[in-house]
Amino acid sequence: MDTCWRTSWRTSWRTSWRTSWRTSWRPDWKTATLICTLTVALASLCASATAASVSTAAFSGTTLDGRSYTSANRPGRVQMVVLWRTDCAVCLSKMPELRANAVGWKDKPFDLLTVSLDASSADTESYDRTRRQISPQAMPMWSFWHGQVQMPADWRGSGRLPVTLVFDRQGRLAARHEGRVPADVWDQVADLLP
Repeated sequence: MDTCWRTSWRTSWRTSWRTSWRTSWRPDWKTATLICTLTVALASLCASATAASVSTAAFSGTTLDGRSYTSANRPGRVQMVVLWRTDCAVCLSKMPELRANAVGWKDKPFDLLTVSLDASSADTESYDRTRRQISPQAMPMWSFWHGQVQMPADWRGSGRLPVTLVFDRQGRLAARHEGRVPADVWDQVADLLP
């Protein structure tokens, strides 16, 4: 008897739910078309906004040594942007490698941009002074403090540092890495250079 009650209850509930749902909301073809159109438009708008915000190397600012830099004024160059902090051990361990590769590619259309995300510009300037004392030769790289640059906010990523962005010669994002910079990033850069 108990089994029959469960079966009849399930059957009646399923039947009543299906019937009430079908009859309670039936959009006409105009409403259905409008809903579909709005859904597609919203999806394409979100996709294009996301692509546009990361696909252009819209960067400008003043370096720690007072030089002005604008990516729009340097077309046809591969750009690597590295966001870092002086209290990030992984970031500091990668700096010699970044400088060595920048020196190796100084005759190529390549710009290495390092942007310090330190809270105070004094920390970044202190690091830069120490670096210049240790290695006084001019470096083919551009060093910035984040308070003196204009860059899209979404470049900062999730908070894992360093953040490395590689832009191709047309200014499109070619690679993005958060955390330890993988060794193959230099192969990616080499593939983008002429």
